[in-house]
Amino acid sequence: MKRIILPAFFLITIYTVSAQQRVGIGTNTPAEKLDVAGNIKGDTVKPKAFKLSTNAGQGKVLTSDAAGNGNWSNSNGGAPISNIGYGVWGDCATNGNISEYQPVADTATDGSGQLGYSVGVSGDFAIVGIPYKRLGDNLNQGSACFYKFNGTYWEFTQMITDLSGLPFDNFGYAVAISGNYAIVGAPSAKVGSIIHQGAVFIYQYNGSTWLFKQTITNSGGAANDNFGTSVSISGDNAIVGSPYDKINANLNQGSANIYKYNGSNWIQQQYLYETTGANASDNFGRSVSISGSYAAVGIPGPDAINSQNNGSANIYKFNGTNWVFLQKVKDYYGEKGELFGFAVSISGNYLIVGSPFDNYDLNLKQGSASIYKFDGSSWLSMQKITAYTPVSNLGRFGFSVCISNDYAIVGATNDNENKGAACIYLRVGQGWQKLQTVTDPGGSGYNAFGWSVGFSGPSKRFLIGVPFYGDNNLGKVVFGKIN
Repeated sequence: MKRIILPAFFLITIYTVSAQQRVGIGTNTPAEKLDVAGNIKGDTVKPKAFKLSTNAGQGKVLTSDAAGNGNWSNSNGGAPISNIGYGVWGDCATNGNISEYQPVADTATDGSGQLGYSVGVSGDFAIVGIPYKRLGDNLNQGSACFYKFNGTYWEFTQMITDLSGLPFDNFGYAVAISGNYAIVGAPSAKVGSIIHQGAVFIYQYNGSTWLFKQTITNSGGAANDNFGTSVSISGDNAIVGSPYDKINANLNQGSANIYKYNGSNWIQQQYLYETTGANASDNFGRSVSISGSYAAVGIPGPDAINSQNNGSANIYKFNGTNWVFLQKVKDYYGEKGELFGFAVSISGNYLIVGSPFDNYDLNLKQGSASIYKFDGSSWLSMQKITAYTPVSNLGRFGFSVCISNDYAIVGATNDNENKGAACIYLRVGQGWQKLQTVTDPGGSGYNAFGWSVGFSGPSKRFLIGVPFYGDNNLGKVVFGKIN
């Protein structure tokens, strides 16, 4: 005769469930409603059956603390963004060249601002120009914003403007940053009674805040010079372009001024302009860049050398006393109107020059950029680069450029079906190899992605401006990093 024996522990388990509403599997003393001592195997988890915390939300990511406790957090720490979820992107997405994708948009509702019209990045700091921002009743007075990388994401820290500014000053038309100094151009600023003479403003970081340091104007300036159309700063040196400066009888021949910080003030060191072969509308100073003892000035206008009229760039060197002309670089195979010199950037012994209207390989205004290296005595052509595809007409590759250490980034505002793009290059030996083509996954036509670009070699972080993004061209910028 068979006996049926009911184990005592089973009765205890039932009692535990009914009395304390806890179930133990592999344990007689459950501490939770379901306490499992051992592994769990399951084929199916039903919808809504698995939640780690109650603060879930669209676009959030799962993070944990050191003890392994899960929590849902904002994907970018709460900074304003326009797209979520892109970690690796561009035409080389599968190899993971790009990370830390973070778009930041202007959320203002008071009209066009064009955030991202100009950008600059240095280490963990970035500055973004918004030259058409309305401030109070002042249309297009303009402003600029500082951002800082906090170890996880770029966060907004401060907005600056000319407190005595006027409508249509366009403060933020050009910006640059280097270490603890930043410079902002307002090329349409009125100086005294002189309209559109232009001014620049220098700021210094004191460890917590960017403080206004000095306003600089061209002492010999005149109406419509547009001093501050281009700016660059490096250590204790700064250069400012004034591309519509009238030189003798030449309207819009252009000039540039170099300044040096003497420990208390930024003082003018030298006034530069083309002394031979100059023409009206050369636009000397449309772009400028300074690095250490070298400075470069773009001259995208006619520039009569060899009668090609396709632009050039001048390189200057500081000899301990003065900045002396060292060399002119040019695309000797270029054609009229290609705007070689529209954008320039110099870093150490390397120089990059943008030519956004270059009819490269018969592609109308596809654009190009040329890279040069200093060999100890001369700047020699290393390589001409372009975002070449057979259908890349009107790409305007070279509209913006930046070179830093062994990296270069080039903006092409009308590439990618007029959405815009930027290409990042890495120096490999004696050549420059394309590392990544960057496009905007959330972009649309004529946003001008790549209108402005910045790169910080030591941190490998870059910044791309998209000033015509959104309703009323409020604009946005995209932060990222090379892995």
